[in-house]
Amino acid sequence: MLIGRKKEISMLNDACESSKSKLVVIHGRRRIGKTYLVDTLFRKNRQDCLFFKFTGSADQDSHVQRDYFIEAVYEWFKESPERPITKWHEAFIFLKRVINNTVKTQKHKGKVVIFIDEVAWIDRHNKNGFLSAFGHFYNTYIEANHNLLVILCGSNASWIKSKIMKDTKGPLYQRVDVEIPMYPFDLKETKAYLLKEKAFDLDNKSIVDIYMVLGGVAKYLSFMDAKLSITENINRLFFTLNAPLYLEYTALFKSLFYDKASQHKKIMDFLSSKRSGFTIAELENHLTEIKSSTLKTHIDELLDTGFIKGVQRVNYKTKLTRYMVIDSFVLFYTKWVKPLSRNDLSAYVDYFTKKVQSPEYIIWSGFAFETLCIANIHLYLAQRGLGSEVKSVGYWEYKPSPTNNDEKGTQIDILIAYNHHMYDIVECKYYAQIFNIDKAYAENLLHKKQQFIKHGIEARKKYDIKLIMLTTYGTQVNRYYNQVNITQNISLEDLIG
Repeated sequence: MLIGRKKEISMLNDACESSKSKLVVIHGRRRIGKTYLVDTLFRKNRQDCLFFKFTGSADQDSHVQRDYFIEAVYEWFKESPERPITKWHEAFIFLKRVINNTVKTQKHKGKVVIFIDEVAWIDRHNKNGFLSAFGHFYNTYIEANHNLLVILCGSNASWIKSKIMKDTKGPLYQRVDVEIPMYPFDLKETKAYLLKEKAFDLDNKSIVDIYMVLGGVAKYLSFMDAKLSITENINRLFFTLNAPLYLEYTALFKSLFYDKASQHKKIMDFLSSKRSGFTIAELENHLTEIKSSTLKTHIDELLDTGFIKGVQRVNYKTKLTRYMVIDSFVLFYTKWVKPLSRNDLSAYVDYFTKKVQSPEYIIWSGFAFETLCIANIHLYLAQRGLGSEVKSVGYWEYKPSPTNNDEKGTQIDILIAYNHHMYDIVECKYYAQIFNIDKAYAENLLHKKQQFIKHGIEARKKYDIKLIMLTTYGTQVNRYYNQVNITQNISLEDLIG
Protein backbone atom coordinates (compact mmCIF):
# COMPACT_ATOMS: atom_id res chain seq x y z
CA MET A 1 0.00 0.00 0.00
CA LEU A 2 1.30 3.42 -0.96
CA ILE A 3 0.49 6.18 1.54
CA GLY A 4 0.49 9.64 -0.02
CA ARG A 5 2.97 10.21 -2.86
CA LYS A 6 0.11 11.12 -5.23
CA LYS A 7 2.18 13.69 -7.10
CA GLU A 8 5.16 11.36 -7.45
CA ILE A 9 2.98 8.46 -8.63
CA SER A 10 1.30 10.69 -11.20
CA MET A 11 4.66 11.89 -12.55
CA LEU A 12 5.97 8.33 -12.86
CA ASN A 13 2.81 7.07 -14.52
CA ASP A 14 2.85 9.97 -16.99
CA ALA A 15 6.45 9.17 -17.89
CA CYS A 16 5.54 5.51 -18.32
CA GLU A 17 2.57 6.34 -20.57
CA SER A 18 4.61 8.66 -22.80
CA SER A 19 5.05 7.72 -26.43
CA LYS A 20 8.76 8.45 -26.07
CA SER A 21 11.48 7.03 -23.87
CA LYS A 22 12.06 9.06 -20.70
CA LEU A 23 14.82 9.62 -18.16
CA VAL A 24 13.57 10.18 -14.62
CA VAL A 25 15.72 11.20 -11.66
CA ILE A 26 14.50 10.62 -8.10
CA HIS A 27 16.45 11.96 -5.13
CA GLY A 28 15.84 12.33 -1.42
CA ARG A 29 17.33 11.41 1.93
CA ARG A 30 17.85 7.79 2.86
CA ARG A 31 14.91 5.83 4.27
CA ILE A 32 12.40 8.25 2.78
CA GLY A 33 10.73 5.58 0.61
CA LYS A 34 12.24 6.16 -2.84
CA THR A 35 12.94 2.49 -3.57
CA TYR A 36 9.63 1.40 -2.07
CA LEU A 37 7.76 3.82 -4.33
CA VAL A 38 9.35 2.53 -7.56
CA ASP A 39 9.22 -1.14 -6.55
CA THR A 40 5.59 -0.97 -5.50
CA LEU A 41 4.46 1.00 -8.53
CA PHE A 42 6.22 -1.00 -11.24
CA ARG A 43 6.73 -4.48 -9.76
CA LYS A 44 3.34 -4.81 -8.11
CA ASN A 45 0.96 -2.41 -9.82
CA ARG A 46 2.29 -2.11 -13.37
CA GLN A 47 2.42 -5.68 -14.61
CA ASP A 48 2.35 -4.31 -18.17
CA CYS A 49 5.98 -3.23 -17.73
CA LEU A 50 9.15 -5.27 -18.14
CA PHE A 51 11.20 -4.36 -15.07
CA PHE A 52 14.94 -4.43 -14.38
CA LYS A 53 16.56 -3.19 -11.19
CA PHE A 54 20.15 -2.74 -10.10
CA THR A 55 21.22 -1.23 -6.77
CA GLY A 56 24.62 0.29 -6.17
CA SER A 57 26.50 -0.80 -3.05
CA ALA A 58 28.09 1.58 -0.56
CA ASP A 59 31.84 1.25 0.00
CA GLN A 60 32.38 -1.27 -2.82
CA ASP A 61 34.78 -0.58 -5.67
CA SER A 62 33.46 -0.26 -9.20
CA HIS A 63 34.80 -3.66 -10.30
CA VAL A 64 32.67 -5.37 -7.65
CA GLN A 65 29.71 -3.18 -8.57
CA ARG A 66 30.03 -4.28 -12.19
CA ASP A 67 29.97 -7.94 -11.14
CA TYR A 68 26.81 -7.22 -9.14
CA PHE A 69 25.32 -5.55 -12.22
CA ILE A 70 25.89 -8.62 -14.38
CA GLU A 71 24.42 -10.79 -11.63
CA ALA A 72 21.37 -8.51 -11.50
CA VAL A 73 20.86 -8.98 -15.24
CA TYR A 74 20.91 -12.74 -14.70
CA GLU A 75 18.49 -12.55 -11.77
CA TRP A 76 15.95 -10.59 -13.78
CA PHE A 77 16.37 -12.11 -17.26
CA LYS A 78 18.16 -15.44 -16.64
CA GLU A 79 20.85 -14.62 -19.20
CA SER A 80 24.62 -14.66 -18.72
CA PRO A 81 27.29 -13.06 -20.92
CA GLU A 82 29.08 -15.31 -23.37
CA ARG A 83 32.48 -13.89 -22.38
CA PRO A 84 33.87 -12.05 -19.32
CA ILE A 85 32.86 -8.42 -18.98
CA THR A 86 35.62 -6.14 -17.73
CA LYS A 87 34.39 -2.67 -18.70
CA TRP A 88 31.21 -0.76 -17.94
CA HIS A 89 30.51 -0.10 -21.61
CA GLU A 90 30.56 -3.87 -22.18
CA ALA A 91 28.06 -4.30 -19.34
CA PHE A 92 25.61 -1.88 -20.98
CA ILE A 93 26.05 -3.52 -24.38
CA PHE A 94 25.15 -6.81 -22.69
CA LEU A 95 22.08 -5.24 -21.03
CA LYS A 96 20.92 -3.79 -24.35
CA ARG A 97 21.15 -7.16 -26.06
CA VAL A 98 19.36 -8.94 -23.22
CA ILE A 99 16.51 -6.40 -23.26
CA ASN A 100 16.12 -6.64 -27.04
CA ASN A 101 16.11 -10.43 -26.89
CA THR A 102 13.57 -10.53 -24.01
CA VAL A 103 11.22 -8.05 -25.73
CA LYS A 104 11.38 -10.15 -28.90
CA THR A 105 10.91 -13.57 -27.32
CA GLN A 106 8.16 -12.43 -24.93
CA LYS A 107 6.52 -10.24 -27.59
CA HIS A 108 6.45 -7.50 -25.00
CA LYS A 109 4.42 -4.45 -26.06
CA GLY A 110 4.65 -2.23 -22.96
CA LYS A 111 7.38 -0.15 -21.44
CA VAL A 112 10.74 -1.52 -20.34
CA VAL A 113 11.65 0.05 -16.98
CA ILE A 114 15.35 0.23 -16.10
CA PHE A 115 15.68 1.20 -12.44
CA ILE A 116 19.19 2.00 -11.19
CA ASP A 117 19.02 2.64 -7.45
CA GLU A 118 21.68 4.40 -5.35
CA VAL A 119 23.38 5.45 -8.56
CA ALA A 120 25.88 7.69 -6.76
CA TRP A 121 27.42 4.68 -5.01
CA ILE A 122 28.39 2.86 -8.18
CA ASP A 123 31.31 4.96 -9.43
CA ARG A 124 31.22 8.26 -7.58
CA HIS A 125 34.14 9.93 -9.37
CA ASN A 126 33.61 8.11 -12.71
CA LYS A 127 37.10 6.64 -12.41
CA ASN A 128 35.94 3.37 -13.98
CA GLY A 129 33.70 4.93 -16.59
CA PHE A 130 30.24 4.00 -15.30
CA LEU A 131 28.65 7.38 -15.97
CA SER A 132 30.35 7.74 -19.35
CA ALA A 133 29.21 4.25 -20.37
CA PHE A 134 25.69 4.84 -19.14
CA GLY A 135 25.57 8.17 -20.99
CA HIS A 136 26.52 6.45 -24.25
CA PHE A 137 23.97 3.69 -23.54
CA TYR A 138 21.29 6.31 -23.00
CA ASN A 139 22.14 8.54 -25.94
CA THR A 140 22.53 5.74 -28.49
CA TYR A 141 19.99 3.17 -27.29
CA ILE A 142 17.36 4.66 -24.98
CA GLU A 143 16.73 7.83 -26.98
CA ALA A 144 16.68 5.85 -30.23
CA ASN A 145 13.73 3.81 -28.97
CA HIS A 146 10.29 4.74 -27.65
CA ASN A 147 9.54 1.98 -25.17
CA LEU A 148 12.06 2.56 -22.37
CA LEU A 149 11.74 4.32 -19.04
CA VAL A 150 15.01 4.83 -17.15
CA ILE A 151 14.86 5.78 -13.48
CA LEU A 152 18.02 6.91 -11.70
CA CYS A 153 17.58 7.11 -7.95
CA GLY A 154 19.81 8.11 -5.07
CA SER A 155 20.13 9.58 -1.62
CA ASN A 156 22.96 11.93 -2.55
CA ALA A 157 21.03 14.81 -4.07
CA SER A 158 24.14 16.97 -4.47
CA TRP A 159 25.91 14.24 -6.51
CA ILE A 160 22.88 13.71 -8.72
CA LYS A 161 22.52 17.42 -9.39
CA SER A 162 26.22 18.07 -9.98
CA LYS A 163 27.07 14.93 -12.00
CA ILE A 164 23.84 14.32 -13.91
CA MET A 165 21.80 17.51 -14.11
CA LYS A 166 24.25 20.42 -13.98
CA ASP A 167 27.48 19.08 -15.45
CA THR A 168 27.58 20.83 -18.83
CA LYS A 169 30.37 18.50 -19.97
CA GLY A 170 28.66 15.37 -18.71
CA PRO A 171 26.97 12.79 -20.95
CA LEU A 172 23.52 13.35 -19.41
CA TYR A 173 23.40 17.14 -19.42
CA GLN A 174 19.88 18.28 -20.37
CA ARG A 175 18.80 14.67 -20.85
CA VAL A 176 16.68 14.42 -17.68
CA ASP A 177 12.99 14.61 -18.55
CA VAL A 178 11.52 14.37 -15.04
CA GLU A 179 13.05 15.29 -11.69
CA ILE A 180 11.26 13.99 -8.60
CA PRO A 181 12.55 15.25 -5.26
CA MET A 182 11.12 13.18 -2.40
CA TYR A 183 10.52 14.57 1.06
CA PRO A 184 9.15 13.15 4.32
CA PHE A 185 5.43 12.56 4.72
CA ASP A 186 3.50 15.59 5.86
CA LEU A 187 1.50 15.44 9.08
CA LYS A 188 -1.65 14.18 7.36
CA GLU A 189 0.21 11.42 5.50
CA THR A 190 2.00 10.44 8.71
CA LYS A 191 -1.36 9.99 10.40
CA ALA A 192 -2.56 7.80 7.53
CA TYR A 193 0.60 5.68 7.72
CA LEU A 194 0.44 5.15 11.48
CA LEU A 195 -3.28 4.30 11.49
CA LYS A 196 -3.53 2.26 8.28
CA GLU A 197 -0.10 0.68 7.90
CA LYS A 198 0.96 0.32 11.55
CA ALA A 199 -2.52 -0.20 13.06
CA PHE A 200 -2.13 2.42 15.79
CA ASP A 201 -5.17 3.83 17.58
CA LEU A 202 -4.11 7.42 18.30
CA ASP A 203 -5.61 10.88 18.64
CA ASN A 204 -4.18 13.81 16.67
CA LYS A 205 -2.02 15.11 19.50
CA SER A 206 -0.32 11.73 19.75
CA ILE A 207 0.35 11.83 16.01
CA VAL A 208 2.05 15.19 16.54
CA ASP A 209 4.05 13.78 19.48
CA ILE A 210 5.47 11.13 17.14
CA TYR A 211 6.02 13.55 14.26
CA MET A 212 8.03 15.86 16.53
CA VAL A 213 10.52 13.02 17.02
CA LEU A 214 10.57 11.06 13.76
CA GLY A 215 9.25 13.57 11.27
CA GLY A 216 7.52 11.96 8.33
CA VAL A 217 10.36 9.58 7.42
CA ALA A 218 8.72 6.34 6.35
CA LYS A 219 11.43 3.97 7.59
CA TYR A 220 11.62 5.62 11.01
CA LEU A 221 7.86 5.38 11.35
CA SER A 222 8.00 1.71 10.35
CA PHE A 223 10.01 1.00 13.53
CA MET A 224 7.04 2.02 15.67
CA ASP A 225 5.30 -0.85 17.45
CA ALA A 226 1.56 -0.44 18.10
CA LYS A 227 1.80 -2.73 21.12
CA LEU A 228 3.99 -0.17 22.93
CA SER A 229 3.24 3.35 24.13
CA ILE A 230 4.72 6.31 22.29
CA THR A 231 7.30 6.95 25.01
CA GLU A 232 8.27 3.26 25.11
CA ASN A 233 8.76 3.32 21.35
CA ILE A 234 10.91 6.45 21.39
CA ASN A 235 12.94 5.15 24.31
CA ARG A 236 13.60 1.91 22.40
CA LEU A 237 14.54 3.70 19.17
CA PHE A 238 16.96 6.25 20.63
CA PHE A 239 17.80 5.77 24.29
CA THR A 240 18.91 2.17 24.74
CA LEU A 241 22.16 0.42 23.87
CA ASN A 242 22.10 -0.58 20.20
CA ALA A 243 19.05 1.64 19.63
CA PRO A 244 18.17 1.54 15.88
CA LEU A 245 18.29 5.32 15.44
CA TYR A 246 21.06 6.33 17.84
CA LEU A 247 23.66 6.54 15.02
CA GLU A 248 21.22 7.58 12.31
CA TYR A 249 22.14 11.28 12.31
CA THR A 250 25.73 10.61 11.24
CA ALA A 251 24.72 7.94 8.72
CA LEU A 252 22.09 10.26 7.24
CA PHE A 253 24.53 13.04 6.41
CA LYS A 254 27.22 10.66 5.19
CA SER A 255 24.78 9.06 2.73
CA LEU A 256 23.67 12.45 1.45
CA PHE A 257 26.90 14.42 1.28
CA TYR A 258 29.84 11.97 1.57
CA ASP A 259 33.09 13.89 2.27
CA LYS A 260 31.17 17.13 2.80
CA ALA A 261 29.02 15.60 5.53
CA SER A 262 30.98 17.09 8.44
CA GLN A 263 30.48 20.64 7.16
CA HIS A 264 26.79 20.08 6.58
CA LYS A 265 26.47 18.73 10.11
CA LYS A 266 28.25 21.79 11.52
CA ILE A 267 25.77 24.04 9.77
CA MET A 268 22.81 21.97 10.95
CA ASP A 269 24.09 21.81 14.53
CA PHE A 270 24.43 25.58 14.60
CA LEU A 271 21.06 26.24 12.93
CA SER A 272 19.41 23.88 15.43
CA SER A 273 20.63 26.05 18.31
CA LYS A 274 18.11 28.79 17.51
CA ARG A 275 14.56 27.94 16.54
CA SER A 276 14.01 31.12 14.50
CA GLY A 277 17.16 30.48 12.44
CA PHE A 278 20.00 32.65 11.18
CA THR A 279 20.71 34.83 8.17
CA ILE A 280 23.58 34.09 5.80
CA ALA A 281 25.52 36.98 7.33
CA GLU A 282 25.06 35.55 10.83
CA LEU A 283 26.14 32.11 9.64
CA GLU A 284 29.25 33.57 8.00
CA ASN A 285 30.16 35.38 11.23
CA HIS A 286 29.82 32.26 13.39
CA LEU A 287 31.01 29.52 10.98
CA THR A 288 34.28 31.18 10.02
CA GLU A 289 35.98 27.88 9.17
CA ILE A 290 33.64 27.47 6.18
CA LYS A 291 34.30 29.70 3.17
CA SER A 292 31.46 32.04 2.20
CA SER A 293 30.99 30.57 -1.28
CA THR A 294 31.08 27.03 0.11
CA LEU A 295 28.62 27.95 2.86
CA LYS A 296 26.08 29.20 0.32
CA THR A 297 26.45 25.99 -1.70
CA HIS A 298 25.88 23.91 1.43
CA ILE A 299 22.80 25.98 2.31
CA ASP A 300 21.38 25.35 -1.17
CA GLU A 301 21.96 21.61 -0.74
CA LEU A 302 20.27 21.60 2.67
CA LEU A 303 17.33 23.45 1.14
CA ASP A 304 17.16 20.90 -1.69
CA THR A 305 17.03 18.00 0.74
CA GLY A 306 14.31 19.65 2.84
CA PHE A 307 16.28 19.93 6.08
CA ILE A 308 15.97 23.70 6.24
CA LYS A 309 13.68 26.41 4.97
CA GLY A 310 14.39 30.01 4.07
CA VAL A 311 11.93 32.30 5.84
CA GLN A 312 11.81 35.87 4.60
CA ARG A 313 10.97 38.93 6.63
CA VAL A 314 7.63 40.10 5.25
CA ASN A 315 7.62 43.51 3.52
CA TYR A 316 11.35 43.93 4.02
CA LYS A 317 13.00 45.20 0.86
CA THR A 318 16.46 43.74 1.48
CA LYS A 319 14.95 40.23 1.68
CA LEU A 320 16.55 39.39 5.00
CA THR A 321 16.03 35.64 4.86
CA ARG A 322 16.49 33.45 7.92
CA TYR A 323 17.40 29.81 7.43
CA MET A 324 15.79 27.57 9.99
CA VAL A 325 15.73 23.82 10.57
CA ILE A 326 12.29 22.40 9.78
CA ASP A 327 13.22 18.72 9.95
CA SER A 328 11.67 17.31 13.12
CA PHE A 329 14.06 14.36 13.36
CA VAL A 330 17.11 16.65 13.24
CA LEU A 331 15.67 19.04 15.83
CA PHE A 332 14.86 16.19 18.20
CA TYR A 333 18.17 14.42 17.69
CA THR A 334 20.42 17.45 18.16
CA LYS A 335 18.54 18.50 21.30
CA TRP A 336 17.94 15.21 23.12
CA VAL A 337 20.05 12.42 21.61
CA LYS A 338 23.30 13.94 20.39
CA PRO A 339 24.51 15.02 23.88
CA LEU A 340 24.27 11.44 25.21
CA SER A 341 27.13 8.94 24.93
CA ARG A 342 26.74 5.17 24.90
CA ASN A 343 27.91 5.15 28.51
CA ASP A 344 25.04 7.50 29.33
CA LEU A 345 22.59 5.16 27.62
CA SER A 346 23.86 2.15 29.52
CA ALA A 347 23.29 3.97 32.81
CA TYR A 348 19.77 5.21 32.10
CA VAL A 349 16.55 3.29 32.61
CA ASP A 350 13.46 4.53 30.76
CA TYR A 351 15.26 7.80 30.02
CA PHE A 352 12.70 9.25 27.63
CA THR A 353 9.72 8.21 29.74
CA LYS A 354 11.04 10.49 32.47
CA LYS A 355 12.37 13.25 30.21
CA VAL A 356 9.10 13.71 28.31
CA GLN A 357 7.40 14.80 31.54
CA SER A 358 10.01 17.44 32.38
CA PRO A 359 9.32 21.20 32.09
CA GLU A 360 12.26 21.46 29.68
CA TYR A 361 10.70 18.99 27.25
CA ILE A 362 7.27 20.58 27.53
CA ILE A 363 8.73 23.99 26.63
CA TRP A 364 10.71 22.44 23.76
CA SER A 365 7.52 20.77 22.47
CA GLY A 366 5.87 24.16 22.12
CA PHE A 367 8.71 25.40 19.93
CA ALA A 368 8.78 22.11 17.98
CA PHE A 369 5.05 22.42 17.29
CA GLU A 370 5.54 25.86 15.79
CA THR A 371 8.30 24.53 13.53
CA LEU A 372 6.08 21.60 12.58
CA CYS A 373 3.36 24.06 11.56
CA ILE A 374 5.79 25.94 9.32
CA ALA A 375 6.93 22.68 7.72
CA ASN A 376 3.27 21.74 7.09
CA ILE A 377 2.07 25.21 6.15
CA HIS A 378 0.36 23.83 3.03
CA LEU A 379 -2.14 22.03 5.30
CA TYR A 380 -2.90 25.33 7.03
CA LEU A 381 -3.38 27.12 3.69
CA ALA A 382 -5.70 24.36 2.51
CA GLN A 383 -7.81 24.85 5.64
CA ARG A 384 -7.88 28.61 5.12
CA GLY A 385 -8.84 28.12 1.47
CA LEU A 386 -6.52 30.92 0.38
CA GLY A 387 -3.59 29.01 -1.10
CA SER A 388 -3.89 30.65 -4.51
CA GLU A 389 -3.71 34.12 -2.94
CA VAL A 390 -0.46 33.62 -0.99
CA LYS A 391 2.44 35.96 -1.69
CA SER A 392 4.81 34.80 1.04
CA VAL A 393 5.08 32.88 4.28
CA GLY A 394 7.54 34.59 6.57
CA TYR A 395 8.20 36.35 9.83
CA TRP A 396 8.30 39.94 11.05
CA GLU A 397 9.95 41.67 13.95
CA TYR A 398 10.38 45.16 15.30
CA LYS A 399 13.22 46.27 17.53
CA PRO A 400 13.05 49.89 18.74
CA SER A 401 16.29 51.83 18.93
CA PRO A 402 18.13 51.66 22.29
CA THR A 403 17.25 55.32 22.93
CA ASN A 404 13.53 54.73 22.36
CA ASN A 405 12.08 53.87 25.75
CA ASP A 406 8.50 54.55 24.71
CA GLU A 407 8.03 51.46 22.56
CA LYS A 408 8.32 47.72 23.13
CA GLY A 409 9.58 45.44 20.39
CA THR A 410 7.70 42.44 19.08
CA GLN A 411 8.09 39.39 16.89
CA ILE A 412 5.62 37.52 14.70
CA ASP A 413 6.96 34.03 14.01
CA ILE A 414 4.45 33.11 11.30
CA LEU A 415 3.13 35.93 9.13
CA ILE A 416 1.43 35.07 5.86
CA ALA A 417 1.07 37.79 3.23
CA TYR A 418 -1.70 37.44 0.64
CA ASN A 419 -2.64 39.47 -2.40
CA HIS A 420 -4.55 42.71 -1.82
CA HIS A 421 -2.60 43.51 1.38
CA MET A 422 -4.19 40.86 3.56
CA TYR A 423 -2.14 39.21 6.30
CA ASP A 424 -2.54 36.29 8.68
CA ILE A 425 -0.80 36.53 12.05
CA VAL A 426 -0.72 32.84 13.02
CA GLU A 427 -0.41 31.93 16.70
CA CYS A 428 0.59 28.30 17.32
CA LYS A 429 -0.06 26.82 20.76
CA TYR A 430 0.63 23.22 21.75
CA TYR A 431 -1.50 22.29 24.75
CA ALA A 432 -2.91 19.05 26.13
CA GLN A 433 -6.32 20.72 26.38
CA ILE A 434 -8.32 23.57 24.88
CA PHE A 435 -6.25 26.75 24.91
CA ASN A 436 -7.53 29.77 26.84
CA ILE A 437 -6.61 33.33 25.94
CA ASP A 438 -6.10 35.35 29.10
CA LYS A 439 -5.73 39.11 29.55
CA ALA A 440 -1.93 39.17 29.19
CA TYR A 441 -1.96 37.00 26.07
CA ALA A 442 -4.71 39.15 24.51
CA GLU A 443 -2.68 42.29 25.16
CA ASN A 444 0.38 40.70 23.56
CA LEU A 445 -1.60 39.76 20.45
CA LEU A 446 -3.00 43.25 20.08
CA HIS A 447 0.48 44.70 20.55
CA LYS A 448 1.84 42.52 17.74
CA LYS A 449 -0.93 43.66 15.44
CA GLN A 450 -0.55 47.34 16.30
CA GLN A 451 3.24 47.32 15.87
CA PHE A 452 2.95 45.57 12.51
CA ILE A 453 0.43 48.17 11.34
CA LYS A 454 2.69 50.97 12.54
CA HIS A 455 6.08 49.69 11.38
CA GLY A 456 5.47 46.82 8.96
CA ILE A 457 3.01 48.28 6.45
CA GLU A 458 3.87 51.05 4.04
CA ALA A 459 2.13 54.36 4.68
CA ARG A 460 -1.16 54.91 2.88
CA LYS A 461 -1.46 51.23 2.06
CA LYS A 462 -4.77 49.54 2.74
CA TYR A 463 -4.53 46.42 4.86
CA ASP A 464 -6.61 43.60 6.30
CA ILE A 465 -5.01 41.75 9.21
CA LYS A 466 -6.40 38.48 10.52
CA LEU A 467 -5.49 36.87 13.84
CA ILE A 468 -5.56 33.07 13.54
CA MET A 469 -5.25 30.55 16.37
CA LEU A 470 -3.70 27.19 15.43
CA THR A 471 -3.82 24.89 18.44
CA THR A 472 -3.97 21.24 19.44
CA TYR A 473 -7.61 21.07 20.54
CA GLY A 474 -8.84 24.52 19.58
CA THR A 475 -9.17 27.78 21.51
CA GLN A 476 -11.88 28.54 24.06
CA VAL A 477 -14.18 31.35 23.00
CA ASN A 478 -14.21 33.80 25.91
CA ARG A 479 -14.24 37.58 26.34
CA TYR A 480 -10.53 37.91 25.49
CA TYR A 481 -10.98 35.76 22.38
CA ASN A 482 -13.71 38.14 21.27
CA GLN A 483 -11.75 41.18 22.38
CA VAL A 484 -8.85 40.49 20.04
CA ASN A 485 -11.25 39.46 17.24
CA ILE A 486 -9.88 36.02 16.32
CA THR A 487 -10.75 35.36 12.66
CA GLN A 488 -10.39 31.57 12.67
CA ASN A 489 -9.94 28.96 15.36
CA ILE A 490 -8.07 26.00 13.80
CA SER A 491 -7.39 22.76 15.64
CA LEU A 492 -5.47 19.62 14.65
CA GLU A 493 -8.81 18.05 13.78
CA ASP A 494 -9.35 20.78 11.20
CA LEU A 495 -5.80 20.40 9.90
CA ILE A 496 -5.45 16.62 9.47
CA GLY A 497 -8.93 15.22 10.10
